[in-house]
Amino acid sequence: MPPVYLRIDVATSILKTLYIFLYCAKVYLHISPHCGSCVHRARCVHLSGLLCFMKEDIKEYLDWKGIHSPKASITYKNWLEYLVDFCGEKRLEEYRITDITNYQMWLKDHYASYTLEYATVVLKNFFQYFRDQNRNCLSPSLIKRKKGSPKSHRAIEETEFQKIVSVIPQDDFRSLRDLLIIRLLWDTGVRVSELCDLDVSQINSNKSETVIATKKTTHKRIIVWSQETHQLLMKYIAMRNELHFQNGASALLVGQHFNQGWNTRLTTRSVERIIKEYSKMAGIVEKITPHSFRHAWAHDKRDQNAPLSFIQKGLGHLSPVSTFVYEQYTDNDFVRNAKAYLNHQPQNA
Repeated sequence: MPPVYLRIDVATSILKTLYIFLYCAKVYLHISPHCGSCVHRARCVHLSGLLCFMKEDIKEYLDWKGIHSPKASITYKNWLEYLVDFCGEKRLEEYRITDITNYQMWLKDHYASYTLEYATVVLKNFFQYFRDQNRNCLSPSLIKRKKGSPKSHRAIEETEFQKIVSVIPQDDFRSLRDLLIIRLLWDTGVRVSELCDLDVSQINSNKSETVIATKKTTHKRIIVWSQETHQLLMKYIAMRNELHFQNGASALLVGQHFNQGWNTRLTTRSVERIIKEYSKMAGIVEKITPHSFRHAWAHDKRDQNAPLSFIQKGLGHLSPVSTFVYEQYTDNDFVRNAKAYLNHQPQNA
C-alpha cells in the first residue's frame, strides 16, 4: 500500500480546528482543584458579556481596601479570585461555611500554613466588609483560622555579610550596583521594596541619609548609612547619571530589560536573586533573603543595648509589638550570649 501524505495546509487547518475545540472545552469545563475531576459548570470568566456574580462585589471591596492599603488590595485580589474559581459561580449570599472549609482544606494541601492563615484573614475581612453593610452573607465569625508558623527570616551574621561583600567585584556598573544594594540593606535595615522605590532625587551628596515613605504605613522616616557606603553611593551615582541622561529613568537602582539598556527600576525579585547568587559564591549554605538583613540590623542594635524605641523607629514600626519579633534571639544568639553571661558570673566567696 503506498504511503499517504497529508498536505501542509490541510494539516494546519486540522490543528487550528483542534486548538479551538480544546480552548472552548477549557472554558466550559472547569477542573475542580480539590478533587481533580471534571465538573460541568461555568467558570468565573467574562464570556459573551456574562460576568460572574462575585466580580462586582470583589471590585467594590478592593477599591475600598486600596484607599488605605494599596499593596494589600493587590494580594487580596488573588486569594478572592481563587475562592471564586474554586467554588464556582454563585452570589455572595449563597456562600456557606462548607464552601470556605473545603477551600481551606484545598489550600492546606497546596500551601504552607502561614499562607493558609493569610488567605483565611483575607476571607474574614472580605465577608466582614459586607456584613458591616447589612448584606445577608456568611458571618466572618464562622471562618476560623489556625495559627500558622511564622515565616523564618534568620538574621544574617556579620561574618556572612563580610564574605558576601568580599566576593563582589567592583570593576563594572552591575557589580557596583550589587555591592551598594548589599551595603544599604546592611546599614539601614530597610525593606527590600523600600530600597527598590528609592529615586536618584532622594540622594543628597552632602548627607549619608534620606527620608523614605514606610511601605506598610506610608509614614515618613529617616534611614542612615555609613560613610563607606556613602562613598560607594556617590561613585555609583556618577555612573548612574550617565545612564539617567540616556533614558530618563528616575530610579536609583536600575536593571536591564532583555539587555536593552539600564532603563527599568530594579524589582524586589531581582534583589532576591542577586543575594542568592552572591551567597552561593561566598559558600553560604543557609538561605539568606533581603529580610535577613533587616533582622540583622535589629539584632545588631539590640546587642548594642539600643532602646526599643530607637529600633522601632529605625524599622518603621507603628507598634513596639512588631519590633519585638525582630529582637527575638536565634539559637546561635542565645548560646553566644549564654556563654558570655556564664563567663561573667560573680565567683562565690
